[in-house]
Amino acid sequence: MKKLPLNFKIYLFTIYLLTFMSFLVFFKTESSNYFPVRFDILIFFIFLTALTESITVTYRNISFSTSFAITVASFILFGTLNAIIILVFGFICRAFKVDSKYKHVFNTPFYGTLFNCCGFTLPIIYGNYFYKLTGGTTYKGRLDSNLLPIIVFGIVFYIINTFIISMVYSITNKKGIIYSFLINFKLVLLNTFAMTPFGILLAYLFNLYSYVGVLLVLVPIVLARYTFSLYIQTKSQYVETLDALMLAIEARDVYTQGHSKRVAEISGSIAKELKYSEWKIEQLNMASLLHDVGKIGIDDHILNKPGKLTDDEFNVIKKHPLIGYNILKDIKNLENILPIVRHHHERYDGKGYPDGKRDDELILSVFIVQLADSIDAMATNRPYRKALSQDVIIEELKKHSGSQFHPKVVEAYFRVLEKQKKQGEV
Repeated sequence: MKKLPLNFKIYLFTIYLLTFMSFLVFFKTESSNYFPVRFDILIFFIFLTALTESITVTYRNISFSTSFAITVASFILFGTLNAIIILVFGFICRAFKVDSKYKHVFNTPFYGTLFNCCGFTLPIIYGNYFYKLTGGTTYKGRLDSNLLPIIVFGIVFYIINTFIISMVYSITNKKGIIYSFLINFKLVLLNTFAMTPFGILLAYLFNLYSYVGVLLVLVPIVLARYTFSLYIQTKSQYVETLDALMLAIEARDVYTQGHSKRVAEISGSIAKELKYSEWKIEQLNMASLLHDVGKIGIDDHILNKPGKLTDDEFNVIKKHPLIGYNILKDIKNLENILPIVRHHHERYDGKGYPDGKRDDELILSVFIVQLADSIDAMATNRPYRKALSQDVIIEELKKHSGSQFHPKVVEAYFRVLEKQKKQGEV
């Protein structure tokens, strides 16, 4: 824990303290409503939780499992405190495989295990309050009167759990909390709401048929987990494909290795100065990384020519935005970056390529990547010239602002430089 950033440590201790205080208040006000559960039943539900947590699916260092169905059933059948006991002890007893090695409570950091337990306890405690506010009562074999409160419990659990996860994502990835919440929204939503009906069904069948009823529900729960794992696998393959495309670009063009990442960094800093949302910055980052993907279709002898290009060779190079556009246009979820990939060599005055469009025909993001691309090109050594100094680059940007470059974007970049200078970064 010593190596963790200070803000992360503060967040962890805040969650620990909040959970401790919330549990004390809950126990003081709700202890009279606690009823004991048979030991064999308690162990059985802890085992089910441990089992479902052990076959968890991981994406972006966030774990998703089908254990929420067990939590919902435990909450309905045995009340809040027993649901917390079942979920916490089930989570502690889990064992799952990561990179060919099994992880369990004895080889994971204590602070992480404690944090996860808090991340489960808080949503159950506050979910219970809203459950009762909406008329939820102790389960007595009938679900019809409690259906709405159970759904409310699931919603509250989802919101609090997603917020806790998103704060971790925000701190570790240095992203805004709203963006981090939205980025995890669909994944946690799928995990929570897909499992709520199974939890309700599990509680109902357990009440009727005891252990046999649980076994009847386990099959669809396992199938749901398999479906969810396929979804996560698809998302992971999508990200890996984009990374592979970027690496393929740089492998072809030996003079621009690292170029796409630098363009992404410059674009991101300009976008922040222009008050872009975190979501739009993420899209811009992806566009920056893939803006030169069309160079895959350019012959090596032109792409890596150790000198200035002839007019014919330059005309071939000028085809790479369209090639890139055609490569990406049929890939789902890339619709927002296609205009940037196609038009990153257009000019403010309409004299660029491939379509000769002017500023009023293009989105501002195109000119952000266009400027970042030009800045990095000028700042990088080429076979026919050395890298230009920052002072020379600034003069070039001033000279061509309003013709090649969008004035608003140039001004934003200058403000970025001024801020970096004050902070001692340049």
